[in-house]
Amino acid sequence: MRIHHFPVFMVILAVVLFPVSTVRADIYRCVQANGHISYQQIRCHSEDRPIALKDRRSGWSPLRPGEQALLKQYRKKDAARRRKPMAERTEPAKESRACWARRKKLEAVRAKLRRGYNLGEGESLHRKRDNHREFLRQFCS
Repeated sequence: MRIHHFPVFMVILAVVLFPVSTVRADIYRCVQANGHISYQQIRCHSEDRPIALKDRRSGWSPLRPGEQALLKQYRKKDAARRRKPMAERTEPAKESRACWARRKKLEAVRAKLRRGYNLGEGESLHRKRDNHREFLRQFCS
């Protein structure tokens, strides 16, 4: 039985060359000559010390007090909105389908009048335009 040493050797070599570590880069706060502040991984001056950062892991964290107050405020507004009667919540009724259709027809006639028409169509188009306007004036807001 022959043992293959090559795969074992490659695994050991990979662990030695690429160790799994939790190396953290230091961060330095630098104030430039013009007053601008920059954050970088390299020291600005020899006496600089790295900034101590809190190690905040990703994932769920509880809400801070200000965020909790804001959430309560939003929930209170939402509850008040839900308590309103349906009649108060509804928006004004949309215009009827007939009015919408007449507006579309009127716009089509106006477009035809602007684009141009044959001599025989003029009187008919003007009559249609006037009829649509009259309908909208009487039955639609």
